[in-house]
Amino acid sequence: MTSLASPSPLLFIMGATGNMGGEIARQLLAAGVRVRVGVRSPEKVTEAGAFAGADIARFDTADASTFGALDGVQRMFLLWPPGTDVTRDVLPVIAAAKERGVQQIVFLSILGAERIRVVPHRRVEQALEASGMAWVFLRASYFMQNLSGVHRDDIRIRRELFLPAGQGRTSFVDVRDVATVGAKALMEGHRNRAHNLTGSAALTYAEAADIFSVTLGKRIRYSNPSPVRFVRVVRGRGVALGFALFMLAEYTVAKLGLAGEVTPTIAKVLGRPPISLRQFAEDFREVWL
Repeated sequence: MTSLASPSPLLFIMGATGNMGGEIARQLLAAGVRVRVGVRSPEKVTEAGAFAGADIARFDTADASTFGALDGVQRMFLLWPPGTDVTRDVLPVIAAAKERGVQQIVFLSILGAERIRVVPHRRVEQALEASGMAWVFLRASYFMQNLSGVHRDDIRIRRELFLPAGQGRTSFVDVRDVATVGAKALMEGHRNRAHNLTGSAALTYAEAADIFSVTLGKRIRYSNPSPVRFVRVVRGRGVALGFALFMLAEYTVAKLGLAGEVTPTIAKVLGRPPISLRQFAEDFREVWL
């Protein structure tokens, strides 16, 4: 496969205030490449001292007047903000990137997007395939960081994994590994590659709870609520309906036994094993204490 040769390309990172975009931006800055991060509130990022060395620009997928942040960009990282509308919030960004001469887009997708065609990620992939720009798809499995983010208080306060995934297995993957693959694709200018990215083992959520129990020194149980109860409870905790339904779909995929695929891609691309769930729990132990 060929790569895109460009002297000192400018790399644009969408979603830099989130887990994946932020990790990619930090890795690129550590590597000394030119980075522009697109955020809704640049002044807040600047005041916080985040992303030192990066060009910080205002960028909002719902506001086309901010798409000038893509001017001069050769390569970009793109994601679908969960719960948003692909036609309204993502396809215009792809069109704006092409119009401004972006050569390559690295897109955060999900494992199995090519098979589960109803997911919004596949619509984005198809748009990129037809765009004429080079593309790289990071088809990632379930992020371990969901357990330190949206489900943190379940573990920290309620001492449970409150997820409707049945006894299905999931090949948990660490954001840091996926970000490293993405950063490598951006720096080296890879083109037209789809990476299926998973951890090295597929675990049930009961097994995941046992790992947290050992690591944290306190009993964490897996509660496995019904779909209706799950949506009702997380909605009561302030989760938007669209995101609650997205999570339900994600855990239903696991429940049906469709989230347990394990691939060797991370080891092949990075030359080392993927980070394990046990290592992740140890690295971020303080989050749940």
